[in-house]
Amino acid sequence: MKKQILLLAFLSFGLFTACDTDDDSPNQTPQINEELLGIWYIDALIVEGEETPYNDHEDCGKDYVEFNEDGTYRQIDIWGCEEDVDEEGTYTATDNTITLTVSGNDVVVMDIVTLNSETLLVEGMDDVDDDGEEEVVQQRFTRE
Repeated sequence: MKKQILLLAFLSFGLFTACDTDDDSPNQTPQINEELLGIWYIDALIVEGEETPYNDHEDCGKDYVEFNEDGTYRQIDIWGCEEDVDEEGTYTATDNTITLTVSGNDVVVMDIVTLNSETLLVEGMDDVDDDGEEEVVQQRFTRE
């Protein structure tokens, strides 16, 4: 159950932006937004302005997403005080978007609403309540 919540918290944005890419471009240098680098702890999911705090952290550690300088990222779930890699792949980031390439071909694009030394807030549209209409969905991450 915890993995499902964590994946929903970050990768659910793929539901409204995912596509399959067959880009065979030779080794392009990834675009990296320096402010994004490092570890970001999952803090809250906000749907249509209604905030749900992320409360699936353990006493021995917090679930997080890590963006590395080499253009790779990892989504880590702390489970039983052990790090479990839920997802990993590559990313590019500009001032306005983060583009993740998940599992080789699935692409997730998220708009950056806020990015500073303490907060990362990303946004997209998704039909969270399965009513046939998309809602504005935001995910907030923080640093310690």
